[in-house]
Amino acid sequence: MDTQSNQESELYHPDDDRELSTAIVETVADLKDTEVTEAEFQLYNDINTDALNNLFRKDATANTTVAFDTDDVLVTLWGDGTVKIKVASQTTDG
Repeated sequence: MDTQSNQESELYHPDDDRELSTAIVETVADLKDTEVTEAEFQLYNDINTDALNNLFRKDATANTTVAFDTDDVLVTLWGDGTVKIKVASQTTDG
């Protein structure tokens, strides 16, 4: 289905018991096949997580899209109610 094997996708619902930023960290950890507690990166070093959580909770429209780099991956978010999270590796294995 995916043209790249190095990507993960997840759907996030703002009424979940977790923040969007937590869902992103979990998706990155899934892609890297590691436990969240073992992740060596801090998402908040690359993006304002409070603003990100609020953007998709309150103001999202069908045209709301955010993309950013963190921990050698490209994170793309889009949605209006349900947020689609796509995390793709930016490193190539020789």
